[in-house]
Amino acid sequence: DYYASRGLGDVYKRQIFIGAHEEPNGVNSYTYNLALELKKRGFESFVMSFGSCNKVTDYKGVKIKQYRTWGNTMTSIPVLYLKSLPYLIKHRKEIDMVMYQTVTFSVIPSLIVRLFGMKSSAIIHSLAEDSPKHGKMMKKLLMASMRLALAFTKNVVTVSCTKAKEVYNRYHKSCKVLPCGVFLPVDRELNTDILEKNGIQVSKFFLTIGRIDPIKNYEVLIDAFKQHNHADYQLVIGGDVNSAYGRTIVERAEGCKNIIFPGIVYGDAKMALLKNCMAYCLVSSSEGLPIALLEGMSYGKIPVVTRIPSIQEVLEKYKIGLWSTVNNVEEVIANMIAIEKDFNTLKVQGKTARQIVEDNYTWPQICDRYLELVKEF
Repeated sequence: DYYASRGLGDVYKRQIFIGAHEEPNGVNSYTYNLALELKKRGFESFVMSFGSCNKVTDYKGVKIKQYRTWGNTMTSIPVLYLKSLPYLIKHRKEIDMVMYQTVTFSVIPSLIVRLFGMKSSAIIHSLAEDSPKHGKMMKKLLMASMRLALAFTKNVVTVSCTKAKEVYNRYHKSCKVLPCGVFLPVDRELNTDILEKNGIQVSKFFLTIGRIDPIKNYEVLIDAFKQHNHADYQLVIGGDVNSAYGRTIVERAEGCKNIIFPGIVYGDAKMALLKNCMAYCLVSSSEGLPIALLEGMSYGKIPVVTRIPSIQEVLEKYKIGLWSTVNNVEEVIANMIAIEKDFNTLKVQGKTARQIVEDNYTWPQICDRYLELVKEF
């Protein structure tokens, strides 16, 4: 049968993923969608998340047990890890694998889980100390806490080969690699008016969607767009701008009606933006393996990207992408102008981008790799 053919037998039937936020967007989609693909194959997958209240719900059939926490992600994650322990211990005979979504804070919970006979692992999506929002002292503290956590974490997973290399070079810790993935888009009628409501023109806009964070360098996109003759083209930035950094980029865009902030987008609204943009932009300083870029590629969009290791890993060997160095406004301007003037020639890159995703980064493929991975733990 399916499990026996993969050497799984009756084990690995219940998979627990701990550490997601209640909204299955951005990096959280890694947790929810891997659990969803496992469920499609008959595994019992279960997500434990943090949010504004205690509740049990589901995501497309995947059971979600949400615990109430307070404050930001940094304070909510350790609370969630500790609050989840009673459930894990009570159901330990039914659970085979517990995957924590961060290494930091998971050391003691992971140790307790293993003492009760369950397997555990922790995943690194990115290294927090690389974010420009942290000062020197905070970076040193983050690195010290990561070094300590890695010393006591048995099974560590990360999302790209380049990130695994970074972790090894910085912390001398070997990681397994389980990339991010996407579900390929289905061509169907969308129930949304996001384009009309925001005055967004079909096939006339650059798009970026994601967490509004300084590491994403949205100010570079805004400056590049404003500083060239963009005519009736538009720049659409999707995400929650209700933060200190979010407010600074909204202020930076003032005076340009062609820069549009539609807010947080998901579901059909997000699909409509991805389907109708002409290029997907990601000009970050650092990434693990960007799900947002893979989503844009899955819709066959031209990638406008920075030359950083994780993006190079996805695109460079296929010789596609309009590249810039980090924080180089002039190079981004040149890339935008190239697309505006020669879209019909460059759009063939979108077809290649779509094929890259089909061949390497769909959730069924990632799920196959996950099932092989857990046998090694």
